[in-house]
Amino acid sequence: MEKSVRVLICLLFASALSLAAAPSFTPLPLGKGANTAFADKEADDRLGGWIDLGGNDLSVIKSGRLKVSGIPFDILSDKATRGKSCIVLGGPMRPYLPANAEIPVAGKQGAMLYLLHGAAWCPPAKALKVTGLLTVEYADGSTKEWRVRFGRDVADWAKPNAYKNAARVWTAYNSNTQVSLFASKFKLEPKPVKSVRFAARESAWMVVAVTLGDDVKISGIKPDLKLDKTYVAPTLEKPLAAFDPNAVPKNVILIIGDGMGPGALQLTSLYQHKAEGRLVMEQLPVDTRCATVSLGDRVTDSAASATALAAGIKTKNSRLGMTEDKQVVISVPEAAFRQKGKSVALITSDAINDATPAGFYAHVPARNYYEEIAASAAASGYDILIGGVKGKPWFLGKGTGDGKREDGRNLIKEMTSAGYVCIESQAAFEQAPAGKRVIGFMPAGTLDSETCLGDLTKTALARLARNDKGFFMMVECAITDKGGHGNDPELSVRGTLQVDWAVKAALEFASARGDTLVMVTADHETGALSAKINAGGKLVISYDTTSHTDIPVRFLAYGPGSARFDRPLIDNTDVGRIIGKLWGLDLSAQK
Repeated sequence: MEKSVRVLICLLFASALSLAAAPSFTPLPLGKGANTAFADKEADDRLGGWIDLGGNDLSVIKSGRLKVSGIPFDILSDKATRGKSCIVLGGPMRPYLPANAEIPVAGKQGAMLYLLHGAAWCPPAKALKVTGLLTVEYADGSTKEWRVRFGRDVADWAKPNAYKNAARVWTAYNSNTQVSLFASKFKLEPKPVKSVRFAARESAWMVVAVTLGDDVKISGIKPDLKLDKTYVAPTLEKPLAAFDPNAVPKNVILIIGDGMGPGALQLTSLYQHKAEGRLVMEQLPVDTRCATVSLGDRVTDSAASATALAAGIKTKNSRLGMTEDKQVVISVPEAAFRQKGKSVALITSDAINDATPAGFYAHVPARNYYEEIAASAAASGYDILIGGVKGKPWFLGKGTGDGKREDGRNLIKEMTSAGYVCIESQAAFEQAPAGKRVIGFMPAGTLDSETCLGDLTKTALARLARNDKGFFMMVECAITDKGGHGNDPELSVRGTLQVDWAVKAALEFASARGDTLVMVTADHETGALSAKINAGGKLVISYDTTSHTDIPVRFLAYGPGSARFDRPLIDNTDVGRIIGKLWGLDLSAQK
């Protein structure tokens, strides 16, 4: 009995020591120091919202308590604060944004001041330029100032690079960029703090949350380039049939791997086939490079690139179906549908109202106008519109399930009344009545397999072939982009194989007919991915960024009209322009 009591006492004593040693933290309310929202509606409108880049914002961050390395940070809600959720100081690239901010602390204290923050429009890291000044005023009137340097104390929110006092602790994909936040700590004096002040200097500075507390080690996100999954890859059962490369195609199939740069093809072929150049798409006779830069920016986003591919014009990032000065431009499928009576199908593993598919029917100044884009999809009249279920809420009014539409419209009901059938599975697509058009919202998980886009493509082609006037079809894989943004080789490979299965279905259709042009490309490269087999026979994978890059992408083509693209380098605008000319379309016609 005495032994049991001694053991119990020891356990209680150890527990007490453990509790006493637990670090203590105090998240600080940003209060009146918060000056803007995480979400932004339109780029460069100067109306507030993160760093005024439109949908390239921080709206993906969840409000509430966020713990990193045991340090709690309180993330405010845009809705609760009416758009005053974080501190953003503009710096020289956004001089119209605030230059200073201050948060009251009311006498709280701690060994360290922790910031959850990031920077934008940063100089080279090695220069150690001052992003901003951090000043703590103590209750006794004394102050302490730190020069917060980029490359030491803070890092670029759009890049994965961490530094000595800037650990990358949070990351997410915001439908445009893989964005990150960094935790930094600054040693305080052992006395109460009255306020914390921030002042911009040479970069934009975004402070999401502030916490006081004990000194603990901050552990950052570590990259994981492990690739050990087993996949099913397509092959061509027989050689592709001969065709007249200079003839005018009756049908056009454009297959897009979002973010699928040359490195994604290289990695996938090496991993799946143990050698480069073995993918089905790499067997197409035309194989060239395609430049993707947007108007005014050497690195495009998906909206500007989709507009270039669809309409043959350059525009600024985030624009969809519009010029830089917001003039509407007509896309190839819109013109083919209205002017030639051709059928149109858009299939994506993303939401049907996301940037890439929207570039083929929508006309809005910013890609995050999801409600307006969904209305444009409903009004397009296209024969087949299929995407992931995450787009469905934008087709339903608020109060209808998880509907998000402020105008209350039920677009699905409107579309079914106009002759559409709404499907939510491959089986339902196959069974859809021949006389109906199709709007589809595929449930989560159904667009994950390697073969999913190939199956959808095959079913769509059987329906489209019924139109004697021909058709235009765009198929997009979205997870290739997520692989690049997240530096996730599993998504890079699986996404590229999804594209390859769609290519196989398209080539089987085209080879049997001789009247169909098949094109395969990417809207841009993401991640600066590369892969090689080293001297020891090991597959070595490398990503140099989590962002889009200006690396030219592969462009591959087969079928009549493909000769028009057979040169060393094309531009993404050539796709829309050449198809428009082949079909005699008037792309200047206004909507």
